[in-house]
Amino acid sequence: MERIEHEGVEGLRVGRFGSQINTTCILYRLGSVVVDTGPPNQWRAVRRFLGERAVERVVVTHHHEDHGGNLARIGAAIGGERAPEVFSPAGGIEALATGFRLRPYQKIIWGRPDRVEARPLPESIPLDGGGALRPIPAPGHSADMTCFLEPDRGWLFGGDLYISSKTRYLRQDESVADTIASLRRILELGFGTLFCSHRGPIERGQDALRRKLGFLEELRGRVGELRERGLSESEMTRRLLGREGWMRWITLGHFSKRNLVRSCLA
Repeated sequence: MERIEHEGVEGLRVGRFGSQINTTCILYRLGSVVVDTGPPNQWRAVRRFLGERAVERVVVTHHHEDHGGNLARIGAAIGGERAPEVFSPAGGIEALATGFRLRPYQKIIWGRPDRVEARPLPESIPLDGGGALRPIPAPGHSADMTCFLEPDRGWLFGGDLYISSKTRYLRQDESVADTIASLRRILELGFGTLFCSHRGPIERGQDALRRKLGFLEELRGRVGELRERGLSESEMTRRLLGREGWMRWITLGHFSKRNLVRSCLA
């Protein structure tokens, strides 16, 4: 666990395997509003953190188990007389309510979340002392991926939009084209600090997102050039990204370098 405090925003990084940032997740607290909830197998730490003060509203950037994994438990366990309102992007509401497929590695690393009836995100989420979070759709990592902008303070809660400036691996269900479009759209907004759910607070957030956008655009261009030369997916992957690492094998291909090349081709 790691406690985070930046510009008045509190955070808690939790995860069973802390050696890799993508196996941990940070939930952020802005007074009585919480952004993301951490994975279900880290509930004890999450409960202690959120039990420090009243929680009125909880929003998630997307439905994945490391972000929405404790949404049901938060409402049931720390609601008290008045349970906090729980919100999700519209595209993730059904998955949270009915459950979704988890592969063995996901169950081991993050655990299985309880089902929950979440409400669709409103146009803005008011914050204590003024200001509000404005949901901004940013699909790519998932169809329901959503960022939250606080324009008065120049904050962007980016979920999994960033993580790293140089993407090396991709899930099978991610889209490079959608991510590039989302990055371009988000970069039109005014913000300074990026609160990434895995990397943590990044003060020059727009610069970080520009670097990621540039990397993905260049990679997609190089993949296109190699396709014109007749190289196979596996040959392109080795030439541009190197050999597959351990993540490809423990996820049985769900998370791999080749997925990144394949999505560039798509």
